[in-house]
Amino acid sequence: MNTYLYYTNIRPLVSARTLSAAAVVACASIWGFIGICTRTLSDAGMDSVQINTVRSTICLIAIAAVLLMMNRGAFRIDAKDLWILFLAALTKVGMDVLYIQAQTMIDLSMAGVLLSTHCYFAIAISYLVFRDRITPKKILAAVIGFTGCAFAVGLFTGSKELEMLGICIGLGAGFGEALHAATFKLSLDKGYSEPTVLFYVFLLSTAMLIPFSDPAATVGMMTSSVEVLVASIAIGLVFTALPYYLYSKGLAGLDIGSVSVLMFLETAMASIAGLFFFGEELSLHSIIGIFLIFVSLVIMNLGISEEERKQDNI
Repeated sequence: MNTYLYYTNIRPLVSARTLSAAAVVACASIWGFIGICTRTLSDAGMDSVQINTVRSTICLIAIAAVLLMMNRGAFRIDAKDLWILFLAALTKVGMDVLYIQAQTMIDLSMAGVLLSTHCYFAIAISYLVFRDRITPKKILAAVIGFTGCAFAVGLFTGSKELEMLGICIGLGAGFGEALHAATFKLSLDKGYSEPTVLFYVFLLSTAMLIPFSDPAATVGMMTSSVEVLVASIAIGLVFTALPYYLYSKGLAGLDIGSVSVLMFLETAMASIAGLFFFGEELSLHSIIGIFLIFVSLVIMNLGISEEERKQDNI
């Protein structure tokens, strides 16, 4: 028996699509705790634009340093593709500013569930732009996941006081996230690597933010205490650079609708962060909601496995 053929025909223990799904789950888990830093920076006097400027600038410096050391060729792009990278950066800025603003106005868990509405926008965009299928399992997972998010924040019990402006801003963040996922996916489809897309998205988004951030005041607040400085570095590295890289790996291997459903986990993590760090309520309906979110993740993973088997049989 040809040993080479034997080993090359063995299916990998972990498929590329499964790894992409795992990357999105890890990203959502990390992003769910970003409120720890945003609350600290907000308490120090920063507004949502200044927080995002700090976040984007530190992330940009980290990405540039890594590329300079490991892959300088990643800086090369075709000038005609700048428009899609600009759109990816613009939608990122809009989504981030709206989401962080919502976190400062309403509970972290409520902001998380409103951001999760991007799933429905993303499924529609995925079908209209990328011609991805809208499968029954994807719809089921989306409905169960959003129901879980609603339970997690007490929308069905009337236990939350609804701040209408905060809700509208959170919904805007959800729509912005769907647009950002679509433009980011289009950038990757141009053939660029994840680090290349990340570098230019953060380069352009930082350039958009700085003129509106009062840089001198932002630096002053950033260095006002050790706690604020640590939160500033953490939001740029731990809560932006790392999860965005995981997010880009997920988008490279999955359609944006599937990625959006998996991102429901962010709401569960935001609820847990609110409980442990800010004393926010985690009642029975919140626990039920988190359970439903995990059920939606299981459904999506089952769907991925079946799709892989179909592809293997082609």
